[in-house]
Amino acid sequence: MKIMLIYLVIMGAGIALGYRSKRLKSASRGRSLFQRACLLVILFLLGHQLGSDEEVVNAATSMGLTGLLLSLAAMAASFGVVLLLRIALEGRKPPQSGEKEARP
Repeated sequence: MKIMLIYLVIMGAGIALGYRSKRLKSASRGRSLFQRACLLVILFLLGHQLGSDEEVVNAATSMGLTGLLLSLAAMAASFGVVLLLRIALEGRKPPQSGEKEARP
């Protein structure tokens, strides 16, 4: 819990500094490279820590399969809800000239 508070304080300081600094361009090349380098270091350290834990390594296959199935189910449900809402809100429209019929 203490470490999470530290992360939130650091993030809050970054937000405040970014909000207050009008001199810096919002999309500077140097900042972008620095952010990318920090992200890569964080990902490497996370991978190193996960790889050093035997329980995680042994369960990686089942966790990966579960994650894949959950993400596919979430995507399918999302597409289904969007399709149902689109039909409910717009009704079934005939295809315009040059379009193939997207919905049955």
